[in-house]
Amino acid sequence: MKAKRVLLIGPFPPPIGGDTVLTLNVSRSRYWREHGIALECIDTSPGDRVRVPDERLTPGDLLRGVRVFLDFVVKLPRCDAVLLWANNRFLVTAGLAVIGWSSLWGKPVFVKVFGAYLARRIRRIPSPWRRLALYLLGKTACVFPETRFLARELVDEGWLPAELVLVLPNFLAGGSFGHVRAPKRFTGRCVFFGQIKREKGVFDIIDALGGEAHAICDFYGPVLDRDRAAFLEAISGHRNLSYGGSIEPGLVSSVASGYDVLLLPTYHESEGHPAVILEAYAAGIPVIATDWLSLPEIVENGTRGILVPVKSPQKIREALDRLAADALSYESMCGNARAFAEKYSEQAVLDGILIPRVLRALQ
Repeated sequence: MKAKRVLLIGPFPPPIGGDTVLTLNVSRSRYWREHGIALECIDTSPGDRVRVPDERLTPGDLLRGVRVFLDFVVKLPRCDAVLLWANNRFLVTAGLAVIGWSSLWGKPVFVKVFGAYLARRIRRIPSPWRRLALYLLGKTACVFPETRFLARELVDEGWLPAELVLVLPNFLAGGSFGHVRAPKRFTGRCVFFGQIKREKGVFDIIDALGGEAHAICDFYGPVLDRDRAAFLEAISGHRNLSYGGSIEPGLVSSVASGYDVLLLPTYHESEGHPAVILEAYAAGIPVIATDWLSLPEIVENGTRGILVPVKSPQKIREALDRLAADALSYESMCGNARAFAEKYSEQAVLDGILIPRVLRALQ
């Protein structure tokens, strides 16, 4: 039987980040082949540079959009369906053209929305454009929000029918479960993974731990140009803080297994379910994260980690003290983290949620 062809449009590394690594892992999954589906891919990534929210569009962005659309127009006729993996800004600009053109060709479109910001983006765009965006989203085969928080917003606002919206969480590629932290007491070894920018809470970590005698933190990830000088200067004065560069996709869990806790005091406006939390859980370490947007959906306070208020270095210190003081609670969190991660395996999410929905549309 002839294989079905599906066109995957989304950002691939570089830069290394949650969105790009997720798209890469989707494209590499063996479950597509097992179901007789061949993927073609179009890369929408802006390249090495880490971006900030609501950064102005540049001529380079416009040229990239034209290139992506032309590539899409050429490849669409030989494909049976389209997977559009997009952040909220791409989705309500170039993504609408992709959905509209696919509809004209009678090809089902599945939209995966990164993060949890789409509803707020829709509210901010002018009314005529909002009506167009919602009309075209309603023409898709399915919209996959990353979080329950965003799914509720899209349905409760009356923008999309509930049957069109299905939560598709981040997932862990197969190799993520090979490295588990050996049981031991909390020793204060902290780690940060992600794009290094102010909105991710990196300066709050520095304020909380800088000069601390009983804790260290290593930072991994690409650094935003805007914050590079300030970040490097801030950690240079503290022997217990260091920058380890970027880590290749697929190695986060193995590196995390050498630490005691992940720190992610983010207040990024589009934060959803950061994959690095799942990677840390897979390694058997809990997380100290902020009580922000959808994070409480995956960080249950006191069970798999500790939630702290945003921009609160003092609360980060108190959370670390709590982990150090209660060995039984800490080990319980480690075990709960690992058990939770297993629910987000590649098989559970791709083979259990995404691919069955695509196959249904292709029948």
